[in-house]
Amino acid sequence: MFNKNNPSDEFLEKIKIYKKIHKEGQLLINGSKKLPENTYDGKSTIGLAKIIKNIIQQNNFKSLLDYGCGKAYYYFNEFIIHNERITSLQDYWNVNINLYEPCIEKFSDLPKSVSDLSICIDVLEHIPESDIDWVLEEISNYTSELMFLCIANFKAKALLTNGENAHINIHDSKWWFYKLLDVKKKFPKIKILALISSENNDGKRDYFPINIDDNMNNYLK
Repeated sequence: MFNKNNPSDEFLEKIKIYKKIHKEGQLLINGSKKLPENTYDGKSTIGLAKIIKNIIQQNNFKSLLDYGCGKAYYYFNEFIIHNERITSLQDYWNVNINLYEPCIEKFSDLPKSVSDLSICIDVLEHIPESDIDWVLEEISNYTSELMFLCIANFKAKALLTNGENAHINIHDSKWWFYKLLDVKKKFPKIKILALISSENNDGKRDYFPINIDDNMNNYLK
């Protein structure tokens, strides 16, 4: 059984690969290359920023952990959603932010305290299946109230430096539902919300919600 102190060799290999990708950029399946500054910059969180804001406000949360935040660019820079200019995610959410990203040195330390809300956006599909249990447990250990996950179940448009598709842990919503139920058994006080995203024929995303002790519909207004 692998754990934080004894991860799989594949996990350690992937960490080395992603550190290199963050510095040098990433190859895409169409043959082009994404610039380093645009590689895993946290943009996927922007599309869910409103939902996360609703979760924060409706539960009166004061702190948030972004587990696997990438370069976390949008926590410190402006962006536009729904024709509204936002100065930064830090300002938009107005909570104490903890950022964790093992492949970026300045974010590589886990926080010293738990957060009300933990988010993990488009990360778990990059984690080897052999390590997914301890990663979910680690996120839970730093969460006091609610965990919000977004997980892709389709092949990525990006490649790793070894030629492998970037999404190495692809499962359907049923698999993730039972995996998250296992987490709930170990951490009964934590609510869990997840969106399992699939890619439709138009290349856009469809989302299947997983609700454990809460309901995603509460936050879609």
